[in-house]
Amino acid sequence: MNKFFEKTIEHIISYINEAIFYEKYSKANGLLQSIEPRIKIISLLLLVFFTLTIKDLKILMILNFFAILLAYVSKIPIKDYLFRIYIFIPIFAALIALPTIFFIPGEPIIKILFLTITDKGLLYFITFVLRVATCISYSILIPLTTPWNIVLSSLKMFKIPDEIITLFNLTYRYIFLLLNQTLEILHSRKSRTIKKLGILESWKEAAKIISFTFIKVNFMGEELYYSIQSRGSLFSIYTRYNYKVKFIDILFFLLIILIIIILWWGHENII
Repeated sequence: MNKFFEKTIEHIISYINEAIFYEKYSKANGLLQSIEPRIKIISLLLLVFFTLTIKDLKILMILNFFAILLAYVSKIPIKDYLFRIYIFIPIFAALIALPTIFFIPGEPIIKILFLTITDKGLLYFITFVLRVATCISYSILIPLTTPWNIVLSSLKMFKIPDEIITLFNLTYRYIFLLLNQTLEILHSRKSRTIKKLGILESWKEAAKIISFTFIKVNFMGEELYYSIQSRGSLFSIYTRYNYKVKFIDILFFLLIILIIIILWWGHENII
């Protein structure tokens, strides 16, 4: 059996397991789990937006450390948390920002062939990647410490349009359905494979599976749309929200505001 199918199966199972772990973390007895969901979402989004405005590397490092601290006091394993933050998206951001180390004017540091790495270019590159990682570190704390149905209920309380909430809900639910169906396709293909596939044959089989998956997704989307429409309402969301704002929630929100003010004051003084 070619390694392509085996690795794909492993990654799908790993993704499903991670979603189960998300639910496990959201039920832990940690700090963020005890905060009222609306206050928590607003506080973490404020930190994300504040991070986007910061250009100083030291302030970004403090914000990054604070995110890790929040994960620690929320009983989230730091190793798993850091793995989720610094894989894929920050690497992709690094690839996007890589040319800046050569093209932003500044004092030359290292010369590679006909390209020269400048100090300002390197500083911008590190700042950009760290800013992306910090934003992700706060954003991922929301699904890690809050069950998905509670996140949707909180969005409803924020008066987010039902259309957007419905799209979020359907996307989240059908991701797992699609993964399970893809897993079944791969297992059935593996069970019918006798000899080891070559590279060319492997890519041909992968193209067939991808094509079939896209066709299946399109068919499922049409079926879902017509089935919901036949019930008379496409975007009617009914949620139950039993959370109330407590004293600790107010203290947590004020703490976040205070941290933002202090760091902003420090950022202005540095500039």
